[in-house]
Amino acid sequence: MSTAAAFGPRPVFPTEADAQHLELPDVSNITLIDGLLHCTTHKKQVCPECSIDYSTQNFFTRQLTANNGALPPPNPQIGQAIQRLKTSGNDVFRAQGYFEAAQRYTEAINVASQRPLWDPSATVIEEATVLLSNRAACLLELGHPSEAYWDTEVVTRLKRGWSKGHFRMGRALMGMGRCRQAAQEFQIGCSLDPDAKDMCTALDSAKKFI
Repeated sequence: MSTAAAFGPRPVFPTEADAQHLELPDVSNITLIDGLLHCTTHKKQVCPECSIDYSTQNFFTRQLTANNGALPPPNPQIGQAIQRLKTSGNDVFRAQGYFEAAQRYTEAINVASQRPLWDPSATVIEEATVLLSNRAACLLELGHPSEAYWDTEVVTRLKRGWSKGHFRMGRALMGMGRCRQAAQEFQIGCSLDPDAKDMCTALDSAKKFI
C-alpha cells in the first residue's frame, strides 16, 4: 500500500506555463519544471503511462521551501492510525485472539512503513520495535517460534538495550530447540533488567537443557 492509498494523495503543485525546464540527460525520465520533478515524456508529476509518481518528492521540496529549509513535521494521521491498530491488537491479544492480534499488528507495521524518510528516526524505531515485539508474542502463542525469531531479530538489532526484545528472542529460540542461544539471550535480558523475574526464571529453565 502506498502513502497515497493509505492517507490520500500528495498535492500536485501547479507550475507556470513558461516555467524553466531542466532536462536531466543522465537520469531516466526526469525533467525539472520550476524545481519540481516531472516525467520527461509527458511532463507530468503523476503519470500512469510512465508508471511514476513524484508527488511525494515534490511535496517534500515545497515543504522545505515553505519552512525555510526545515523538515516538515510528522503526519499526525499516520501516528493515530498506528496507535489505533496497536491498541486494538493489544485488546484482542488480552482476549487470547492471537491470530487476529497478529493481523492488527501487521496492519500497524504496514502503516508505519509508509512514514516518509524525513520523519524522526527515533519515532520510526520505537514504533517498529514495539509492533514487531508484539507480533512475535502472538506468533509464540500460536506455536510459530521460527517466525517469531525473525521479528525479534529485527527488534534486538534496532533496540539492543531493550530487555523485552531479548526475552522474546530467547523464547523463540527455546521453541526452536536452540537452548544454549536462548540462555544467552535471557542472560542479556537479565543484565539489562535484573528485576525482571520472568526473565530470570526463563534463564534458569534454559540452563537445565544445556
